[in-house]
Amino acid sequence: MAENVLISILIPVYNAERYLERCLESVLAQTYGSFEIVAIDDGSSDGSPAILDAYAQRDPKRVRVEHRANAGAAEARNRAIELAQGEYVAFLDNDDWLDPDFLDQLVSHVGEGADIVFGGYRRPHADGSVASEIVPHPGEEWAPFAVLAAWAKLYRREFLLANDLRFLSANIYEDLYFSIPAIYAAQRTEVVPYCGYNWFMNPESVSNTSQRTSEGLEFDRAMGALVDRVGVDASGRQDALFVHAMVRLGVFSLFLTRDGDGPELAAERTVLLRAWLDAHVPAWRSDPYARMGRPRGDSRGARIATWLFVRHPRLFAAALRLK
Repeated sequence: MAENVLISILIPVYNAERYLERCLESVLAQTYGSFEIVAIDDGSSDGSPAILDAYAQRDPKRVRVEHRANAGAAEARNRAIELAQGEYVAFLDNDDWLDPDFLDQLVSHVGEGADIVFGGYRRPHADGSVASEIVPHPGEEWAPFAVLAAWAKLYRREFLLANDLRFLSANIYEDLYFSIPAIYAAQRTEVVPYCGYNWFMNPESVSNTSQRTSEGLEFDRAMGALVDRVGVDASGRQDALFVHAMVRLGVFSLFLTRDGDGPELAAERTVLLRAWLDAHVPAWRSDPYARMGRPRGDSRGARIATWLFVRHPRLFAAALRLK
């Protein structure tokens, strides 16, 4: 089955002229040949539209482009899902790139119709050095959550449509409204201990701004929408791994903005996060995964941070103040 599966590579593009050709060439260089590129130009004002059109003219059977007014990456991805013709889709950001065997490796695990195939990623710098690498492993409880971004995976398109899985138009965590509900909706998944997605450490990216503050970021909206979407089980309880994921996301938000916010605001936001979790994720204070060695497959730093937040708030406050 996997040999002839058409894969749609979905790329939202916004002012990416510096890195866009590298991104596109990495797809065209795939050792697996049955794919199409669906690129959505999200109102770019640089040379990106011309680059996309040149590729579409050169290879019209494999490269399709739609130009639209700027509406954000979430809406561009949602539109790309609608336009995709492949049985499976994969997401690729316009400044990232794929290893040549990325599709080959993941498609080989599609089997008889996996809803999601999970892979890993690395974080390369511009000089070629690698800051970090995440490789999920079958049997690890955190494996489906190891990459919470939409990329580094294959999704069966009909599964996405049947479950109305879409991206949230928010300025933070827009991927999570798609990827975490997908985990819970999937009936069959495969975890591949392979790393072939390159998440570029772009020095110009907003996500790499060291002085980022929490001002204007829609953490509560995004996390609230996610809680509403995933919901509770038949007994009225939230899944334990989901509870842990929400705590972890909240903790990550504190570290993401601590340098820009400063110690006083970071401490205030910690109190607000605890109150928010009490209201929306009431089981968080007894989170069974908030332990030094759990969940299996998560990074040591994330495990320690969530453990301190849940079990040792004073030590967490001290850790948050560290540079």
